[in-house]
Amino acid sequence: MVTASGEQARHLLEELEQELRRERERALERGSIDSQWFSKTVRSVVAWLPETELTLIAALGGIVRSTSATRA
Repeated sequence: MVTASGEQARHLLEELEQELRRERERALERGSIDSQWFSKTVRSVVAWLPETELTLIAALGGIVRSTSATRA
């Protein structure tokens, strides 16, 4: 995959994977995901993710909406 600016996204995807794994462990300890962390992470990913990845963008948006709904 390449970023929206045309650069290789491999390092960004690897960093994202590591951060998601760390947050998964923290969420298991807490019993819930940190919705502020997740929203910040989604905004960061969408900034470099190419617009052609609509399915991934929609999936991330769905996760944000579902975590917001569980807090309400």
